[in-house]
Amino acid sequence: MILISIIIALIIERLGARANYWQVDYYLQSYYAKTKSWTQPNAMLGSHFGVMLWLVIPALVVAFIYSLSDFVFWQFAINICVLLVCFGCAKYRKLYKGYLNALTRGDNEAATLYALQMGQDKLEDEPGGETFGQTLSWINFQHYCGVIFWFVALGAPGAVLYAMVRQIVHWHHEQENPPLQHVFEQFCRLFYWLNWLPARIASFGFLIIGNFSKGTSSWLKYVLDFKTTNRQIVTSTALAAEQIEQQFLGCTFEASCMMRLVKRNILFYLVIIAVLTLFGWVE
Repeated sequence: MILISIIIALIIERLGARANYWQVDYYLQSYYAKTKSWTQPNAMLGSHFGVMLWLVIPALVVAFIYSLSDFVFWQFAINICVLLVCFGCAKYRKLYKGYLNALTRGDNEAATLYALQMGQDKLEDEPGGETFGQTLSWINFQHYCGVIFWFVALGAPGAVLYAMVRQIVHWHHEQENPPLQHVFEQFCRLFYWLNWLPARIASFGFLIIGNFSKGTSSWLKYVLDFKTTNRQIVTSTALAAEQIEQQFLGCTFEASCMMRLVKRNILFYLVIIAVLTLFGWVE
């Protein structure tokens, strides 16, 4: 049921689940607005432990709703709805289309602005920068691979927990005065550990479906590294595995190549889940 739920959710999400109620930010903003007073530094849940308890409550609610009935179709529907919300990345899809349109009409300045809005911290020609294709690989990892991993590991509550942490970290990168600033470092550490194993599995998928020899050297360099960021591991392995020539960086060709790579990587994830299902390790 897990594999079928993921496949159906992916199909529906790709076909057009773009409304606000299919985005985790829609529910997280509402949840925070109603419980804001609880999470202030001197409030009931203002401590580090209290905020973590606040974070777990929605996952527990989902677990309770899921357990209300043993009816297969009920649990099936819950899984699909939760996955659709956790996958939701309508904002990035819109920005990506804007980026491609800007490149098509030759407006490099607008394309750069779109790339920065999508989370490209630095351009590829800057020290410590990354290509737009690498940014795409990281976005895809957070919205699909990470969610799928925790859904398989902990069910719908695991996917909800991961998506909430992801969105809170995004708030701090996108807003001038984001909420929960007093525990931001704690959320960053939690997000790092939630991504540690999924990042290495996803990176391994890149080298399997891409250029194995070049991807392997990059993957082995980071596989047991606890200091390098998960973003660096995913993006470096993706770029090495796809092997895009320098002249195509920053072009629509690079973006389309990387999109094909990350889509194949999701299929790799599904194959792994199918094998685990056959052996009875996943329901």
